[in-house]
Amino acid sequence: MARHGKKRIRFGSRDKKTEDFVDPNKDPRSYIKRYILEEKYREWFDRNYPDNTIYNAVGLNEWDYNEIKKKLSPDQTADDAKTEPEPEPEFAEIPLRPSSDTPDTEPDPQPVISEEQQNITKKRTNILFWLRFAFAMIGGSVATFLFEGIEDSEERRWSSIIFMIILFIVTCFIAKGMKINFPKSDRKKLVTTGMGSYIFLYLFAWIMSYTLLNLPKEDFSLPFT
Repeated sequence: MARHGKKRIRFGSRDKKTEDFVDPNKDPRSYIKRYILEEKYREWFDRNYPDNTIYNAVGLNEWDYNEIKKKLSPDQTADDAKTEPEPEPEFAEIPLRPSSDTPDTEPDPQPVISEEQQNITKKRTNILFWLRFAFAMIGGSVATFLFEGIEDSEERRWSSIIFMIILFIVTCFIAKGMKINFPKSDRKKLVTTGMGSYIFLYLFAWIMSYTLLNLPKEDFSLPFT
């Protein structure tokens, strides 16, 4: 029997299941040519379909693959690369599996902050720290006198702690009004700046003032007892 002409294009075998990236209206041999000629395309296919071959994926067989590979001489390879450039959407259209080769999304560049702006930010941050220092010392002392009339020690303790939280929230609003130019990734510093010192100093001022207020008496208890 005479063979068909070599220029006849066969669009896959109907009895073979093709992968989802294959266009049924496209010559399946073009996928094999890309696989042979393009390293990135070959790496993409091997990474996403490790249990399959390129010729099975497009509905052809190993004989077709070997024939195409044999015809692709170095001269023809150079010509194909120049005359038949194909876009990348073949392997960009389908979702790729997670891989370490997939480049991470580049973060948005941070705006350049001048040295003068940095100095202003640092100065206002220091002001915020000392503001919370003052609020802690004054608030802890005021709490002793403010809740002295509460006889139940447990209720007095929780009232003082709630008062401490309220004062801290007030300092957060003041910090927001100071318009400290923190970078976008450091906006939490409006809350965290001096927070640990604030809690420690408030409790210290509260206990110390309570102790001094009750010092003349023979029997007295600390606010946490």
